[in-house]
Amino acid sequence: MKEIQKRMLLQICIGFFIGRVDLFGINPAGVAYFAAGYAEGGAKIPVAAGILLGMYTVFAPEKIMGYAMAIAALLLAVDLLQRRNIHMKKWYYAAIITFASGLMKAFWLYLMPHDTQEILLAFLETGLVFVMTRVFQEGVHVLLKERMIAQLSEEKVMGLAFLGAFFLLGIPDIVVAGFSIILAITAFVTLLCSYCFGIGAGAVAGAIGGCVLIANGQERYMIGILVLLGICIGMLREQGKWLTGVSFMAIAAVLFYVFEMNFSAITYEREIAASGVFFMAFPEKLLWHFALWSKQSVNGVENDCVQKMMQHKLQDFAKYFIQLGDMLCVENEEKEEKIPGETTKLLEAMSKQVCARCENATTCHSFVSLFRPEMRDILEDAKKRGRLSLEIMPQEFVKGCIHKERFLTQANQSIHLTNMAAGYQKRMQQSRQLIARQMIEVGQIVNDLSRDLPVVQKLPDEMVGQLERALRKKRVLVEKVAFYEKCDGRLEIHMKGKTGHGRFVTTREVSDILSGMLECAIVPREECRKVFSKKAEEFVFEEGAQLTAVTGISRLSKDGEERCGDTFSNYYLPDGELLVALSDGMGSGDRANAESERLIEMLEQMTEIGFSEVTALRLINSYYVTKQEHINFATADIALLNLYQKTCQFVKCGASITYLYRDGKLYEIQGEALPIGVMAEIEPYTGKSGINAGDYVIMMTDGIADSFDMAIDELENLIMDALEQKAGPKDLSDSILQAATERMNGECTDDMSVLVVKLYDNLEAKCKIPWMRRTKMVS
Repeated sequence: MKEIQKRMLLQICIGFFIGRVDLFGINPAGVAYFAAGYAEGGAKIPVAAGILLGMYTVFAPEKIMGYAMAIAALLLAVDLLQRRNIHMKKWYYAAIITFASGLMKAFWLYLMPHDTQEILLAFLETGLVFVMTRVFQEGVHVLLKERMIAQLSEEKVMGLAFLGAFFLLGIPDIVVAGFSIILAITAFVTLLCSYCFGIGAGAVAGAIGGCVLIANGQERYMIGILVLLGICIGMLREQGKWLTGVSFMAIAAVLFYVFEMNFSAITYEREIAASGVFFMAFPEKLLWHFALWSKQSVNGVENDCVQKMMQHKLQDFAKYFIQLGDMLCVENEEKEEKIPGETTKLLEAMSKQVCARCENATTCHSFVSLFRPEMRDILEDAKKRGRLSLEIMPQEFVKGCIHKERFLTQANQSIHLTNMAAGYQKRMQQSRQLIARQMIEVGQIVNDLSRDLPVVQKLPDEMVGQLERALRKKRVLVEKVAFYEKCDGRLEIHMKGKTGHGRFVTTREVSDILSGMLECAIVPREECRKVFSKKAEEFVFEEGAQLTAVTGISRLSKDGEERCGDTFSNYYLPDGELLVALSDGMGSGDRANAESERLIEMLEQMTEIGFSEVTALRLINSYYVTKQEHINFATADIALLNLYQKTCQFVKCGASITYLYRDGKLYEIQGEALPIGVMAEIEPYTGKSGINAGDYVIMMTDGIADSFDMAIDELENLIMDALEQKAGPKDLSDSILQAATERMNGECTDDMSVLVVKLYDNLEAKCKIPWMRRTKMVS
């Protein structure tokens, strides 16, 4: 059964028992649990059915109808808001279900006779719905999305605790031959929380468990006994599992004797003994996983503080870059506004150079016409055309000036120099504008980096010791090991080690041991060494991707050209994503090839160091715009395949059509963005889709697309026919290229390229799963 199906089944089972909770004739926990699961992306209809079915075993049908209407109101309201593209925050779900529950309660009180107590219970239930929804959201998030290796915050631990409490409240108090199952479960949970999480969590678990037992009719002193047990076991948990279990049973016997004052009449000795024995028989590996969560309060607080400090520093750094970029943009705008004032200076300079030296300077009246308002418009028009002529000069000046030709010559020289200076100044302003945009982009990159910092995971000392002993049996000596959880949830292990006794150990053998311990497929990173040698070196292991990709490429140069102007990339990034890109340079031959190859190389370098594809294309566009040798254009067609999360992001700048074959259907992906280098600012087209094994991504340049021109349906039919015959990626790309050349009667009027990616299940990762279930770590 898949992991998501297991979690959904667990969610439904918990919902059934929470639906059975009866608090003074009300159940705010049922609708709150549904709203919390809905907010976290869990199942909707099955969970609602489980909750209502649980309510059916306790409450009257008319009361169940009110809760069902509140759930239906939440479903309709969320659907309506999402259709209007309103982003749903988590507290929105709590507010909607609270309003719906309050409205249903008010309607119920209006129809039915009631007293003051029922009104007070209605207000109490409405308030509890909101509070419980917010608390349950933390616990449901852990059930649906958290990994066992993840460190939990205090809010998530409390959310889980309250979920467990209400789950136990919904379980009927079954007593078999005087043995209380609820008491045994509550004692075991208190012991488990104390051992794994420490004194604080043990005391909280004991208090919640005691409340559950009192609600089921047990003695009131059970709260005190369980709280004291949680505190004592939390203090003794470093002694190991066996001594902890024995100590739990001994301390429980003493506490019951103190409260009952009769050792021979201790009531719950069988339940306490059963919980202690079950704890000692509990698998050690599962206890390790629970212990991983406790590191948030022991080691995780310090790591969390350091990480938050780094995030704040990076965010401040990003803010300064963005502010500096905005300041440069404002300065450029202010300088552009001041440029028109230079016309007056130009008139004054020409009058000094020509009119001041004229023999009629003291008696000439045409000099005055040069400073009339219309003369400024004439000079602005002359600056745009590049020269000044007598036809556009004022008639008063033409009739009165005795040195018209000399004036025109001097004026045209001044206009030429002014245009050169203005062009240089404009070029400088464009460069400043590009630098400002790049600073803003860098600021946004740093800001994104601050949110994507990997989380350092601290493993329990027992688990680290177990790993070292298992590797020592393979003659691998580990000097240090660190575990990181990346922003996408992928696990990464950095290890420094060496071998002893002259034996070489492969990284595959070590990855098998790590897979068995962490219960997920771990593989060595491609660029690290393949064997452990006698010299200690760094090795990197990572969680295996769920998919693998095979690429096929077919290209054909334009007739008369030796080199194809299209360039492609099939590049695995360090974070495990596959970058597939296709670029078509302007024109054909060597020059087009140089442009497209330069774009692909810059794209690979930028994405490798962590730039997003959109940011990388914007920075590359800045480079193309600032080049002064000649005009350069190039298209960019990118598909970024996340083989771990099973997603694909498409980014396009002037690229041709792309096809995605998924679930038996062929989808077109087209972008309206301009090619790289056309404008100073570009906004690439972006789109995202899910992918799975058996899907195809088909990319092509305009040489292929233009050959089909108006017969695009023929191209799609060709692709579908080939896919129905289970064609491989290379066979499919060859078929498309051959069909394109046949439509052009064997001629190739433009460079043609087709790139096809087919996705498969990662069999290497899947084959590790049965081995992991068989593996037993030797202590």
